[in-house]
Amino acid sequence: MATYKKGYKKENPQLAILKTIVAILVAVGIFLLIAFIYDKSTDWKDYSSYEHIETYDKVLTNNDGNYVVYFYSETCSACSEIKDEVLGSINDINKDSDLFYFADTASIYAAEVGDGEEQFTKDDLAAVINIEEILTPMMVVVVDGQFEEVIQGRLNIRDFLDQVENDTYAPFNN
Repeated sequence: MATYKKGYKKENPQLAILKTIVAILVAVGIFLLIAFIYDKSTDWKDYSSYEHIETYDKVLTNNDGNYVVYFYSETCSACSEIKDEVLGSINDINKDSDLFYFADTASIYAAEVGDGEEQFTKDDLAAVINIEEILTPMMVVVVDGQFEEVIQGRLNIRDFLDQVENDTYAPFNN
């Protein structure tokens, strides 16, 4: 390798390119590590991070204000498809207020069956909100303590969440 008059070694062009490539790979590796750590440290991506309603009678009597109950099931493929999007939106919305509650249909059913006492069942709730059956994913909207509407299906839920995030959902703005 040649040297300059003052004793510095001349860089070989291939060596300079190799050093640049190694530096880029190290930077990408560090970025991926940070992204992985961030992903693992965010608890909003799990249903258990949110407040749950444990019985069907609480769906319409949780409080006197505005709130939404999101019905989901861990075995529901449609719920799984929109899980990250729904939880991300709800996490952003719930930073200002506890507007959303969750209802795992499997755990509510287990509580209903296991108690033995006559309870307000999923069929009772379906009759009150005027639907044939409780499906997932589904949202029940309550405005000023009164039932407002049911939102079913992935696309409708996405549209509803967009409206709530953008403060364009009319019943919450009255």
